[in-house]
Amino acid sequence: MGTQAVKVIFALFISTFCSLCLAADKADNLDKLLLVSGFTKQVEGFPELVKSGFAEGVQQGAPIPQDKLQKILESADNTILPSIIMEEVRSSLSTSLTDKDVEVLLAWYESDIGKKITKAEEEGSSEEAFQNLMANAQQLMADTKRVEMATRIDQLVGATDIAMEMQVSTGIAVYSAVMAVMAPGQEINLDAYKAQMEAMKPQMRQNVEQFVTLSFVQTYQGFDDASLAKYEEFLSQPEAKKFNSSSMAGLNKALTQVIGRWSGDMASILKSEAN
Repeated sequence: MGTQAVKVIFALFISTFCSLCLAADKADNLDKLLLVSGFTKQVEGFPELVKSGFAEGVQQGAPIPQDKLQKILESADNTILPSIIMEEVRSSLSTSLTDKDVEVLLAWYESDIGKKITKAEEEGSSEEAFQNLMANAQQLMADTKRVEMATRIDQLVGATDIAMEMQVSTGIAVYSAVMAVMAPGQEINLDAYKAQMEAMKPQMRQNVEQFVTLSFVQTYQGFDDASLAKYEEFLSQPEAKKFNSSSMAGLNKALTQVIGRWSGDMASILKSEAN
């Protein structure tokens, strides 16, 4: 083998090795971004959110025997896996974000103000925060300036869109389970249910938007107007918009997958119990 050939092969090896290193670095930075932005923690709480929404839906519909309900909820822990959701989100972000985008985003989330806001958002999703929100809803809604700010932030981050997606997905699962109990052995007509859900969407969205707005007003109570203006400015940047839209796309794709698997599991549980 000639010296030139050896040089070419060595150059190709180095190039491939460096490409793999760069890919690994980007993956590590994406994981870091998802962690410091609070996204990872939010996704980790999705199974409990879905289960609580399902249990509430069952209470309002046809009753499911407790033993069956317990198996369905246990199935949620095995099918609505945060690891699968995060994998889809990473894949979406890896395609849409450049290394420079990730650097810009990390610079914000690792800044003092970025850390404080992320911490407040994580605390704002606790059960205690929810109880406080319910107790102080009128007072929170009366702060019109902060309500307007919360509405703008919601539009920038797509919180209402995420909540609606989860509510619709969980609603379909609840409907499927209820119909399997009420009409065992019959094919479930999801088209009719989806049409009904579509008709209800405007009112559903209004309710969700109001809840998200109140939640944001409460979450950001400890921040002055200047700090929140900086946050809005960050969220309006192209990098932040790409981050939010791409993570939303990955999240929606993942939710469709995991809720679909859960619904399939649910049908199997109900059928086996009925036989």
